[in-house]
Amino acid sequence: MNTTQLTVHFDLNYQTSEKAPQPVAVEYNKEMALAQKPIPERAGYRFAGWYKDPACTEEWLFGAKTPQFMQPPVEWMPVTENMTLYARWAAPTPIRTAEELNAVRKDLYGWYVLENDIDLSSFKEWQPIGKYEPDYEYADAEWWVHAFKGRLDGNGHAIKGLKITGNHPFDQCGLFGAISNGEVHNLVIDKPVIDVKGAVLYAGTVSGMMRQDRGRHCILEGIHVKGVQTRVEIDKDAQQTYICVAGLIAGVWDGTIRNCEVDGSIQVKATSPAGGMLFVGGLGGETYSQTEACTANVAIEVAYDRKEADGEQTAYIGGLQGGSTYIKGSTAQGNITLSGDNGKGQVVAGGLVGSERYGIVSGNSTQVAIQANGLSSLQTGGLVGEYNFQYAVFGMMQGVTETVLKDNRIQGTFHAEKVEKLVQEAVCGSGAIPCFEYNGMKMTYTVE
Repeated sequence: MNTTQLTVHFDLNYQTSEKAPQPVAVEYNKEMALAQKPIPERAGYRFAGWYKDPACTEEWLFGAKTPQFMQPPVEWMPVTENMTLYARWAAPTPIRTAEELNAVRKDLYGWYVLENDIDLSSFKEWQPIGKYEPDYEYADAEWWVHAFKGRLDGNGHAIKGLKITGNHPFDQCGLFGAISNGEVHNLVIDKPVIDVKGAVLYAGTVSGMMRQDRGRHCILEGIHVKGVQTRVEIDKDAQQTYICVAGLIAGVWDGTIRNCEVDGSIQVKATSPAGGMLFVGGLGGETYSQTEACTANVAIEVAYDRKEADGEQTAYIGGLQGGSTYIKGSTAQGNITLSGDNGKGQVVAGGLVGSERYGIVSGNSTQVAIQANGLSSLQTGGLVGEYNFQYAVFGMMQGVTETVLKDNRIQGTFHAEKVEKLVQEAVCGSGAIPCFEYNGMKMTYTVE
């Protein structure tokens, strides 16, 4: 067995008096951990990864790819010799036309700056920049190799004419399909239209989904989505469904959403008899993120026709987010209208959040009117629909031991007709649960 310790050196790859990052020792044939990846800085440039050659044609990926939860990795880059890695630097690239914005997909690591408004109406069907692969879910963001990993600065300019329509059996919809360790700042998206159908679908406006590695940054900041019109139909022929729909971003695995606003409408047609999950939120769908100072004023409508359904579908619907972790100083307005027979399964709805997984929800306000008619089962709360114990395990594995709702203001209204099974609470549909224990780990829940 070879236990040789090898050394990896780092070269900043430009003329500078700055010292290069310290070399790291790696055992023969092992990967370099994400924690060992240096993130250098250079004035006027964005760091765009480490490469095996000075020309930066062969990227070196840190960490490993683990497609299944709690399973060993299946792919990594083994260190088999002493070597030097070279930094790549991206300079700001001006974007002035729709064609130049479309060309961003040719370099997913770049730094792009809008210099004027962009009209995408010349693209009859916009193809999202960057994509998510089916085996990415538990992989480090480093290994989301086809996602956008760069930076887009909107400079307050608007993107108009964004339109995505059609059948998307497994897809991510938005300006970007997927973002990993990337950033979007100070952007307006004016009157986007998302009108899609699918079985496994992440439908957002800025992006379908995003992922952040620990110690890195994945940020959506200062974004205003104006007058979004989102319509999603769940494929009737699907064997299983997983649908996330939101005005800003549909799926988030760590990251920050800050000072963002969304207004418009979201309509979901849920007629598939198959089982599955549905997340709908004015701002975010299934969002495990730090959400700060955001606002959603969205009319959300979910229409069911599942009376003969043979599969259980659980829906999490919130004025701001469908599923969430940390939310601070944010506001949800608008309304949530739920109609029809949802059949097997349950609808969980909250004025701010459908399903609170773990973390702190503080200093927020909700002014959402929730209306329900004809559902077979509904659980609702003025602030959150439920505490979710299953997903709290993820938080406990990261050391989170307390979930708190505090200093929130609830001004929303609720009205229900012909709901067969109804659970309604003023704050949280689950009620005040004192604690939850699993495998020696404990999560406590409090309302202040």
